[in-house]
Amino acid sequence: MQPTQHNTERLRTFSLQPFLCVGIRGLRTDFGVLPMSFCLPVIIGCLIMACSAAEAGHPISVTETHVFVTQRSARARIQLFAEDLLLFQQLEPDSEGKLSEQQLQRGLEQHRDFLTERVTIRDADGILIPSKVTDVVPFEIPAEGIPEEDLMLYSATYELEFQFDNPPEFLTFQQDITDENFILPSEMKLTIHQTGSGNVIAGILQPGSAVTHRFDWESPLSPSASDDEYKSWLQKQRQDTLGITSYSSVYSFIYIEPGEVRHEILIPLASLASVLSIERADPAFLEIAEQEAATEQVRDWLAEVNPTRINGADVETEFSRIDFYGLNLRDFARQAEVRRVSFASGRVGIILRYLPAENFVSDVELSWDTFHSSIRKVRSVVIPWSGQIERFEFSRFKTRDDNIFRWSADAADVPGLAEPVFRELPEMPRLRVPLASCALIVCALFVPLLTTRRWQVTLACLVLAVVCWPIAGTEVSHPTEPIPRLSSERARGIAERLHSGTYQSLDFGTERRIYSALEQFVDGQLLESLYLQLRDGLAVREQGGAVSRVSSIEYVDGALSESSQSSLDWPGFSYRSTWIVAGTVEHWGHVHERRNRFSAVLNIEPRGGWWKITKMHVDSQESLSGVTSLRKFQD
Repeated sequence: MQPTQHNTERLRTFSLQPFLCVGIRGLRTDFGVLPMSFCLPVIIGCLIMACSAAEAGHPISVTETHVFVTQRSARARIQLFAEDLLLFQQLEPDSEGKLSEQQLQRGLEQHRDFLTERVTIRDADGILIPSKVTDVVPFEIPAEGIPEEDLMLYSATYELEFQFDNPPEFLTFQQDITDENFILPSEMKLTIHQTGSGNVIAGILQPGSAVTHRFDWESPLSPSASDDEYKSWLQKQRQDTLGITSYSSVYSFIYIEPGEVRHEILIPLASLASVLSIERADPAFLEIAEQEAATEQVRDWLAEVNPTRINGADVETEFSRIDFYGLNLRDFARQAEVRRVSFASGRVGIILRYLPAENFVSDVELSWDTFHSSIRKVRSVVIPWSGQIERFEFSRFKTRDDNIFRWSADAADVPGLAEPVFRELPEMPRLRVPLASCALIVCALFVPLLTTRRWQVTLACLVLAVVCWPIAGTEVSHPTEPIPRLSSERARGIAERLHSGTYQSLDFGTERRIYSALEQFVDGQLLESLYLQLRDGLAVREQGGAVSRVSSIEYVDGALSESSQSSLDWPGFSYRSTWIVAGTVEHWGHVHERRNRFSAVLNIEPRGGWWKITKMHVDSQESLSGVTSLRKFQD
């Protein structure tokens, strides 16, 4: 089926090309619409080349396949030249260079089994879907046979049927119409049609390669959809797949966080296999037991390449995650379930992590110099904590210096650790007791009773009492004055500054650096337990316990807690606080935001001239919401 008008059908191409749409107005690509004045010369040139090749004869197999997919079956109509029978069915021309009618009839019959073996469709789990030949439209064979040089003038059509139990969401198409003795590979012009949909994909499929297509049965694109409806449909596809729309492309995301730099790469297993010799018992699958060895191969492949510098210093590569994914997992930020994956449609997700030696990340130089015939370019999306999202392309066709991505933050934007809270205390009410003067007054009253010189002794004691009054004595707590307490406002300010500082400390990356930052706000004996409490409160379970980065803290309630005051020595105080913390975990362009409400009692006491949290007891924890969204360049 060919599009006859602009709004009739959307045609997408694959095989290392952007998805395209052809219509009367021109060629629609992901980058805009090219005018027909540009497209016509290209199309005409391709037709001339194809006709010239047909006249000259093909040294390789060229087939044209249209696959029509319904909810219960896929019918593949394969058109091939008679030359394929010569190439693959061991037919021998006679002394006059002709193939007899009998040989060609035998070749046509043998080719039925050949195609069911070499043209395959797999489901989302990589399981091969059985097929059978349901129809053959042979070419007319002259009684005298066909000369070898005329084989390209004759073509036959085979129809293969693949049946499903349920409507497929994913199908992976492969062809292996080739022979190991051929120097050049065969080509299949493949077009995939979904019944009831105006969305069609087309492209060139090489032997051994695969293309995976996702089918939308709930809301397929109408064959008469307008441009706006088409764009809306494409946006829905992107949202449904969380932005990972191609199943044969390498995806790269560079995250620049305050405390680390991450390079996240998603590579099709088929592409990875062209770089690494991944051992497997079944060529179609990578079993669980085989994934550990494959993981080590990936580590060895990437450990000593792609040098990276942060803040002017070389940093080592750390492997945060190496996971294997099948088609059923759309959200690659989630922790992948360990299971066997199809080699035709599976992917490996690699997270490389780089940590600065000290301070926050302010300057980055990240390179990628690992290329292959199947990985010639790596197009990255760069997501920095400061500045705009941008794109960067690593390419084997660039110089080494041009393959270094450079980024730096404005000095004013580089965050710093929150200042510790200085101990400012109210004066404790004190009562001064002149002990020496009191003792002398007692002597003035009782010593004269023991001597005859009463008035002299009394006078001497009173004079001495007056003299000692200002210089000899001690201070005690005032028995009648109330002990002063911090005002609610001052207590709230101290508690919130200390508490927010503990969350900010988590931006420092490694446990050693986090502990060092936490010591500004937390008593040493509380460091480990509070660190674990904070991590637990920010963990996102569906992402394997990954700790989210705090995006905001909202203190919704707080007051001095009188019930706990008696257990603290003055001037320590207890403060009950309720807050909402929002955190995000982001991988491969997927932003997972979580909001949690906490209520806790904080014990705060002076330590060495500074206020510090000495105890935190969480009374309640409540998950408020969870949202998954996609990064957009206009954000």
